[in-house]
Amino acid sequence: MQNMENYFIFDKQIIINNNNVAFDLYCFDTDTNAFSIVYEKGMALSENDSTTLLAYSKIYAHIKNEIFYNEFYQYPIIKKLIPKDMQVFYQNISTNINELFNNPESLLNLNKAKEIVTEMIDIIIKDDFTVASFVTILTYDYYTHTHSLNVSVYALCLGKYMGIANNDLVNLGTSALLHDLGKSKINNAIINKQEKLTELEFKEIKNHPFYGYLLAKKLGIDNRDVLSGIHYHHEKMDGTGYPKGLKKNEIPLFARIISICDTFDALTTNRSYKESIGTFDTLLLMKKEMSNNFDSSIINDFIRMLSGK
Repeated sequence: MQNMENYFIFDKQIIINNNNVAFDLYCFDTDTNAFSIVYEKGMALSENDSTTLLAYSKIYAHIKNEIFYNEFYQYPIIKKLIPKDMQVFYQNISTNINELFNNPESLLNLNKAKEIVTEMIDIIIKDDFTVASFVTILTYDYYTHTHSLNVSVYALCLGKYMGIANNDLVNLGTSALLHDLGKSKINNAIINKQEKLTELEFKEIKNHPFYGYLLAKKLGIDNRDVLSGIHYHHEKMDGTGYPKGLKKNEIPLFARIISICDTFDALTTNRSYKESIGTFDTLLLMKKEMSNNFDSSIINDFIRMLSGK
């Protein structure tokens, strides 16, 4: 008989919420007293496959995968119902952010942006707030304005989790909301191009943090933390980022936070030419293969925050 202690019960709800699972799954045959594989890792789950797996009374995974399971799959997010009023709130502020990107030099739209951040902070600092209740309403189709809003939500949630003071959260949220403002100065044909960018086009894309920084200053923003978050959100810990090639603690805190939130949202949202790679695979990619890009302490906090720990 195989050792039951080498396996743990896998939450079947995850099968409903994911197209694939990152490790093998098993059932236990009481006749043979043995585990047999019923799903191979990474295999795309069709509707019939999911139905077949859900028919088993219990599904198991090997104990070697339990850490990943706890960190990446056991989200409160997949188990929460989202209040309707919060959905309406998100839709309303998404419309306002769209207006901001259509007219980025309007002081009126900047004031709207500050009001949006303040409203989000009011929700986030409530005692009964959960990250899941906010994150689940985010739009998972990529547009510049919804991406910026999503990044602001993630950054505010992460900032609160890290213990950043409420008055500094306003600046963090504003910086995250405006981090891609410079893209409004780049030709939409380049922004929305599905094919690989030419060297010249990529060089222009790399200018958007600086364009955003200039726009923010033109709007009257003089807070150093807000400006640095916009200007340096594409810097990497190993010095291979842009525009300045900053390393480690040379990169301002807000920029290190926004970089993680920006990458996570970009990889977990669908585009016309690319589907999301999924939450688990995104976090695994960021944690393992992109580890030189991010502050390890902050990304660990990000994972723990999403896990509800």
